[in-house]
Amino acid sequence: HAMEESTDANTRQETPPGEEPAFADVDENPRITTPDSEDGPTATTEQPALTAVTSQRSGLREAPRTSGRWAAPVEEPEEGSVSGSDGEASNHEAEDLSDADEPHDSYGKLAYLTKCDDMGLNPVSQVLKYLEQEDMQLTHYGMGPRGVAALAAGLQVNSTISTLRMADNHLGAEGCSLLLLSLKNKNSVTEIDLSDNSMGKGIAALPPLLAPKFSVVTTLHLRGNKLGDREAKILCDALSQNTTVTYLDVSVNQFSEKGGHFIGGLLETTAIVKELNMAWNNLRAKGCGHISQALKANSALEVLNIGWNGLGDDGMIALGEALAINTGLVELMLSSNSISGKGFVVLAKGIAANVSLASVELDHNNIGGSDGPGIREAVDGNKGLVAMGLSNCNVADELRTYVDAVLFQRRKQQGSSQ
Repeated sequence: HAMEESTDANTRQETPPGEEPAFADVDENPRITTPDSEDGPTATTEQPALTAVTSQRSGLREAPRTSGRWAAPVEEPEEGSVSGSDGEASNHEAEDLSDADEPHDSYGKLAYLTKCDDMGLNPVSQVLKYLEQEDMQLTHYGMGPRGVAALAAGLQVNSTISTLRMADNHLGAEGCSLLLLSLKNKNSVTEIDLSDNSMGKGIAALPPLLAPKFSVVTTLHLRGNKLGDREAKILCDALSQNTTVTYLDVSVNQFSEKGGHFIGGLLETTAIVKELNMAWNNLRAKGCGHISQALKANSALEVLNIGWNGLGDDGMIALGEALAINTGLVELMLSSNSISGKGFVVLAKGIAANVSLASVELDHNNIGGSDGPGIREAVDGNKGLVAMGLSNCNVADELRTYVDAVLFQRRKQQGSSQ
C-alpha cells in the first residue's frame, strides 16, 4: 500500500496545477521500482522513450484522429470547392476532367445510333459516313418517316453539314416535317433537296428555316412533292421575307393559275431569287400572265423555266410584251407549251427587243411555217442571243441551218474575247 500511494503522489505532482490529467485511468508514464539494496530505499526509474512521448502530449491531444474506429469525422468539402490557394484552378481542372468523361458527339452519330436503338432500327452505314462530312448525299435510299426520324436526331446535334440532299426517300409529309424541324435551330445548311418525297402539307415546317436574320439557305429543291396552290402560298409568304434563297426548284408539282398568281406576286415584290424552275405544273395562260406582269418590274431573275405548263398563244402574247421591257432575264425555257405561229410572232418581238436574253428554248412547239414566222427577226434583232432550241418545232431545215450558223459564230466570238 505504501508503494501504491507513493506512485500516485508522484503522478499527481507531474500534472500541472489547474489542469486535468490527459487520461485519468491510464498512467502513460509508469514508474518501475527497483530496490538499490536489501536495506536501502526504493529507487524510481523513468523509461526514456515514454518520457519523450509524454513531453509531446499537449500536441497529440489537440490533433484529431484520422483513422481507426474512433477517428474524428472529417468534414467533406462542398461540391465544386477545393481548399488551398489553387482551389479555383483546381475547380476548372475538375470541370475539364468531368467534360472529358462525357462523349463528344459534334457529328450527331451517337444521337443517331441511340435513336435507332430506341426505335429498333438497323443503322445505315452511309448515314454514319455522311454525318462527318459537309455534303450529305442520301438520295434514293427509301428511308421513310421512321428512318428519317432517327436521322433527325443526329441532325439536331450535327454541326458540320451544309448541304442536305434527301431526294426520293419516301418521306411523305410526316418525314419531311421531321427533317425540316430538326434543322430549325441550325443556320449552317445552305442547300436543301427534298425532291420527290410527296411533301404536301409537310411544307408547313419550312418557313422557320427561311426566317430573316436566321436563314442561310441559298438553294431549295422541292421538285415532285405534290405541292398545290395552298402550299404555293405558304412557300411564297416565307420567301417574301427571306433574303438568302437565290435558287428555287418547284417543278413537277400541282401549281395552277392561282399558284402562278402567288409566284408572280413574289417576283414582283422581291428581288432575291435568280433562278426559278416551274416546269411541269398547270400554270396555263392566266398563270403565265401573272408571271409576265412580274417580269416587267423584276430585273433580278436571270433563269426562268416554265416549260410544259400549257401556256398557249395567249400566254406567249403576255410574255412577249414583258420581255420587251425586262432587263434581267438571261435564260428562258418554254418547251412544250402549245405555242403556234400566232403566239410566237409576239414572243419573237419581245426576244428581239430584250437587251439581256442570251438563250431561249422553244423545243416541242408547233411554230410551223416555211419561214418560221418571227424566228429570223428574233435572231437578227437580239445581238446578244447565242442559243435557241428549235427541236421538233416544224421549222424548215434551211431556217434552222441559218439560225445555228449565226448563233455558233456569236458563241465563237464570245469565247475568243474571253
